Amino acid sequence: MGYHDLTETAKLSPPIDTSQPYDITKVVGKTILITGGALGLGAAFARHWAAHGANLVIGDINDTAGEQLVAEFRTRHPDASHHFFHCDVTDWDSQVALFKAAARASPHGGIDVVVANAGVNLPPANYRFENPLADPSDPDAPPRPDTRIIDINVTAAMHTAHLALFWLPRNAPSQLNPAPRDSHSSSHSSSSSVSPSRDRCLLLVGSVAGLSPFVGQVQYTASKHAITGLFRALRGSAWTHGVRTTLLCPYFVSGSNMLPTAIEAAFLAGGAGGASIEDVVDAATRLVADDGIVGRALVVGPRVGDVEEDDGEGANGSKETNRGQETRATTGIWDCYAEDYKDAETFIWRWVRMLNAVEKAKGVVGLVTDLVAILFRTKRSARAWS
Repeated sequence: MGYHDLTETAKLSPPIDTSQPYDITKVVGKTILITGGALGLGAAFARHWAAHGANLVIGDINDTAGEQLVAEFRTRHPDASHHFFHCDVTDWDSQVALFKAAARASPHGGIDVVVANAGVNLPPANYRFENPLADPSDPDAPPRPDTRIIDINVTAAMHTAHLALFWLPRNAPSQLNPAPRDSHSSSHSSSSSVSPSRDRCLLLVGSVAGLSPFVGQVQYTASKHAITGLFRALRGSAWTHGVRTTLLCPYFVSGSNMLPTAIEAAFLAGGAGGASIEDVVDAATRLVADDGIVGRALVVGPRVGDVEEDDGEGANGSKETNRGQETRATTGIWDCYAEDYKDAETFIWRWVRMLNAVEKAKGVVGLVTDLVAILFRTKRSARAWS
């Protein structure tokens, strides 16, 4: 183990110790774009970040909910900039328009964080996929399956990530890579309001279903495994754009609309239960606020832990419940895929190292280009004065 350790080469940060606090004031002034942010977890993220000084740009197909949410933000947090734009994530042009509008609306002309939050789960589509029936018009073939889960959770999320990799490098230089490759200067940026260093973060919203199978939910499981794969690949290369890629993997969230009440009771009652909305929001906020987190993922589930023999401070973001002489430390947030790049496969090892070689070569080329430019400028100046 460790012979093909790429953690430093890919600029991955250490595994996240969730017992340590993070500085939530780092969201102040950040422009955060959220797809599917009008309701559910997206709206919960937006409310929390708006309350702490972030500028929110919400893209959603639900105009009424989105406009009401932004109106609430403008009333409660008038010092920041909040906007809603209609966006159908399954429509490429609609997402393109969202990103353009977000950059125009941003107080500093850039986008700091993109949250690929839009997603669905359609139980009937999952069921029918596994239980095909003959088409009434053709007894020897089933109807084409409903693939909206794949269209929204995979294709649309890939489009969001693609646009993020285009727009985030237009932000001011990042600490991760001050001179990212394929960087574009933004026509909307304001040099007077842009700080010397700004964040460039892509937060992918996956699921525990992207880490383990959810039996009976084939399309949903496949879609979230795709998001996990997107994260695992991007975190090895997105740093070259100065973009830090992160992943949030929540379990079923108690009190949300993920499951109907009857189904939640049938499948989760008597066990550890679901994750709490507070823990999911806290994990997402850590990934967005802490610009030192690069290429890491957090899974959020029900609060569980080990029984400890003596009282002490809870670890890993834990709370403690006294049970006689024992203390049960509980936590609902863990770092996952922490070892992913510690002993990489040969192809991955060589590819990531090649990216670093290209970065170094670009630096040499830039030096030579500058020296040539200076030389010719000096000669032109000499001729002009002679």
